[in-house]
Amino acid sequence: MEKQVNIGGQNAQQIVQNPVNQPSSIPEKPKVSYLLIGMILVYSVLVGYGGYYFGKQSSKNTTEPKQSQTPPSPSPNEKNGDINWKTYENIQYSLKFDYPQNYIVSTNSDCSGLINNQSACLLALGINPSDSGYSPKAYFWLLRGINSVNIPGQVSSINFNSQKRAWVLNQSVPPAEALPVWEHTKSGQEVIKSSNGGSHGSSYYYIIPNYKNDEVAIFSIPQSYRLRCDNFIDDKSKEVDCNNFYKSIIDKYNGGNTTTDTWLPDNYLSSIYSNAENMIKSYKIVDSVK
Repeated sequence: MEKQVNIGGQNAQQIVQNPVNQPSSIPEKPKVSYLLIGMILVYSVLVGYGGYYFGKQSSKNTTEPKQSQTPPSPSPNEKNGDINWKTYENIQYSLKFDYPQNYIVSTNSDCSGLINNQSACLLALGINPSDSGYSPKAYFWLLRGINSVNIPGQVSSINFNSQKRAWVLNQSVPPAEALPVWEHTKSGQEVIKSSNGGSHGSSYYYIIPNYKNDEVAIFSIPQSYRLRCDNFIDDKSKEVDCNNFYKSIIDKYNGGNTTTDTWLPDNYLSSIYSNAENMIKSYKIVDSVK
């Protein structure tokens, strides 16, 4: 729109415009930095992709189990560290269990310490983790007649109390202590654990009852043991071998220091029977052993 202005009495027509060389009274639009916009776009893309990537990783970590949280149980007949596993199978009684390859499993017929009726002694095994005849053996028994089983000790005994429907530890001072279920085998059978013994040693007893068949399997694992080399006083050769064995054990497991009454060091027993409980948990009754 044009505006009339009177200057010095003269009527002059002037178009109100901004001269070229004078600053505008209307602010200019700021210049856009395309470099800055490009940087912002790149940054946005990177942030968005990073959030997506880490979101995926977080989701993966919460939905996928960590492989190292629970170490797998040793598989039968497969190498577990330096231990190779073998399987003992008995077709007659349809049972089997895995044991370390260095263990020697042998058959015997002695159940006299556990049951009076020897006809109820179905199976008895000796289990030796060493090739030495002076190491204390572990044992396995399969017995018929749960109510007749008695595991004797010097001042206590373990048996099944039919009134309490529980295995109990009978001590010199009553009442008897009911024994809880310690664990289950891999096949789901309950295992009761206790210890018993006397002045020359003690053992852990792992009791696996089969109430349906009125049978019970028992593993005995040495807990403490007094080596009596003087038992071989009539056989000097064996006595010398026994003393040499004792010296080798205390040198390796007790820093060469002799023990009171020649008790074998506890860490020696726990070392040679370190895989015993895996052996016990592998025990299984099967319809047919192939």
